Amino acid sequence: MTPASSRSPPSQRRSSASVSMRTRLPAALAALGAALLLLAAVEAEGMECLTRAEADIVLLVDGSWSIGRTNFRTVRSFISRIVEVFEIGPQRVQIGLAQYSGDPRTEWQLNAHRDKRSLLQAVANLPYKGGNTLTGLALNFIHQQNFKTQAGLRTRARKIGVLITDGKSQDDVEAPSKKLKDEGVELFAVGIKNADEDELKMIATDPDDIHAYNVADFESLSSIVDNLTTNLCNSVKGPGDLEAPSNLVISEQTHHSFRVSWTPPSDSVDRYKVEYYPVTGGKRQEIHVNRVKTSTVLKNLEPEAQYVVNVYSMVENEYSEPVKGTGITSKRE
Repeated sequence: MTPASSRSPPSQRRSSASVSMRTRLPAALAALGAALLLLAAVEAEGMECLTRAEADIVLLVDGSWSIGRTNFRTVRSFISRIVEVFEIGPQRVQIGLAQYSGDPRTEWQLNAHRDKRSLLQAVANLPYKGGNTLTGLALNFIHQQNFKTQAGLRTRARKIGVLITDGKSQDDVEAPSKKLKDEGVELFAVGIKNADEDELKMIATDPDDIHAYNVADFESLSSIVDNLTTNLCNSVKGPGDLEAPSNLVISEQTHHSFRVSWTPPSDSVDRYKVEYYPVTGGKRQEIHVNRVKTSTVLKNLEPEAQYVVNVYSMVENEYSEPVKGTGITSKRE
């Protein structure tokens, strides 16, 4: 029998247990939240980017005080939905992440996570940084620290950067974003709430309708994720090693249409993608054409307007470099 003098009173034992429970509870809730976020991402239904192409994607995430911890959880969920689309691995897509405010830091490099589950777990555990919004400094940071061979960058991989921010930068963004683009990095910019739309367009690669996004609040991120991941997937696939069509010819012009014709490549293709948009800027549109055809009529065009036309060969989900041309519609009769 234990001596009475060595036993704590019941009330003291209950108090100790309560303190212990309070100590363990925040850690348990944090672990549960991370697990639920991971599970939601793994079970998310949506598009899947199926490609043999290699791509190195660096996410640059604003962690400034203006976001707040609750909204930062929404950002983590948004990032998880982007990750879920891709086949992650050293021979496919690699995704690194840097978080910034006053002083940027690398959360993980491109080659840190070799499969999707490991990467999603890292996203679920991404800590909130806090600080000011210095986007220009952060763009310089990923140029110097993340898009490097020693960080896992591969020679043949497509280079893509995705900025996610909720405010206007307190420093210059034009020069550092131009430096990245000049070195072949395709930049996407996602702005939330107080982001500056002109600044987002300055950072993003042209055309803006594919690369720049701006939403009114954090809850609205879910409304753009499908469109963003589709455009990211198209960038990952990029033009492959397929032979392109040739000899683009524009004919049969009317005030609202014209015919586009081309010479097929020597190798067999599955189909052709015809992409077109106004030279003066506007919505980029595309149609797919059966492989046995070598022409199509583009309709519902503006009268007396010049259009850029690109035609690609496609096999499965890969496509060639385009054969390019311009067409002009006639005056309205």
